[in-house]
Amino acid sequence: MLEGARELAQAMRGYPARVFAICLAGWVLTNMDQSFFGYAVPSIMQEFGIGLPVIGNILSTAFILATITVVVVGVLADRYGRRVMFVACLALSALLVGLQGLSTSLWTLAMLRCFAFALSTGLVPITNAFVVEAAPDRYRGVVSGLLQCGYPLGWFLSSLLATPLITHYGWRYMFLPALAVIPIALWLGKMLPESRRFEREQPHKSATDTARAGFRLLLAPQYRRRVLCGWLAFFLFGGAYAGTAFYFPTFYQVVRGYSAEDATFVVGLAYGIGILGYIGASLVGEFVTTRRNTIVIWLWTGAIGVTGVIWNQQGFWANVLWFSVTAMFFYGVAAVLTTYIAEIFPTRIRATAVAVVAGVGINLGFAVFPVLVAELVERYGWPAAFSIAVIPCLVVAGLVTLLMPNLSSTASLEDVATAR
Repeated sequence: MLEGARELAQAMRGYPARVFAICLAGWVLTNMDQSFFGYAVPSIMQEFGIGLPVIGNILSTAFILATITVVVVGVLADRYGRRVMFVACLALSALLVGLQGLSTSLWTLAMLRCFAFALSTGLVPITNAFVVEAAPDRYRGVVSGLLQCGYPLGWFLSSLLATPLITHYGWRYMFLPALAVIPIALWLGKMLPESRRFEREQPHKSATDTARAGFRLLLAPQYRRRVLCGWLAFFLFGGAYAGTAFYFPTFYQVVRGYSAEDATFVVGLAYGIGILGYIGASLVGEFVTTRRNTIVIWLWTGAIGVTGVIWNQQGFWANVLWFSVTAMFFYGVAAVLTTYIAEIFPTRIRATAVAVVAGVGINLGFAVFPVLVAELVERYGWPAAFSIAVIPCLVVAGLVTLLMPNLSSTASLEDVATAR
């Protein structure tokens, strides 16, 4: 293990390490910004006198808008480069998050939330394509999987800021740290080199290399199943995720009777522990079995974790345990799922493919399930709503993934992308 770590450090030295570190920093920061809203939901409902379905509609609208922006950003990143789009999405989304703390009406808050999330989701195709292209083939899965740790790290970091701010100053002040991300984004952009694979492709691009040509290639016979099955897997995973993650702080307060501080602590601590699942998925997918098989194992184990979260009534630390299992496997599957999609398409359409398959799929799931879960909660209560809307999605997503290619994790990026 120690020798493998040394080999990884040697292979990543220089350009790959810089790309990875900057993309991870950007992914952590944007997830920190966007998670503030989840922690603020109970306070927002109380101040504006609204119910959970209204929150569900706000989240749903944001995700619908994101299905458009993520494709636009992916196409622009394939056309004009990863670097400029990275800076634009990170800085502008941070600005809009910070302004949420200054909003004086629900309408203003909702609009800012929608556009902030829509811009931040553009980092999905950018960072994943960037890291997959920069990483050495032998360690591509590990490095790209570690990038996904930016999600739980962002939620964990935001919980450290959210707890004291919401306790002493109120929910509005919780959004203000996002404004500090703007100068950080500009500095990261200055330090970030452009993708070398992207630059090598540039001289070979012709006038026919348009967005329309890229979309046609995605639906070519050799990629059609990958697009359709990958999209469905991301839709189901995204729906299950959106139907839980943004509501769990509220669930712990309403169902378990925790204070806002305790609910934030449970969620934040579990996300911190959940990082182990992201790392584990990366290592298992790289060295033990294929990434496709790892996706299935993690999805189905995550379904068990969610079952424990919603039906367990054994006390505070049991809740921490079950939510940690959920974060490790259910949410941790992103460490291999996004990597798998990014590597099975060629460089010239990689960011577009990640945007269409992963970005559109997951955001449509995000758009549908917050509203669905909110309605089910109103009718049947929290545990039944999660059981109906979430657990079956994880099971079916695993079955759909089994229909996709089971390719060696150590193959070169070119071989994986062109394999039949």
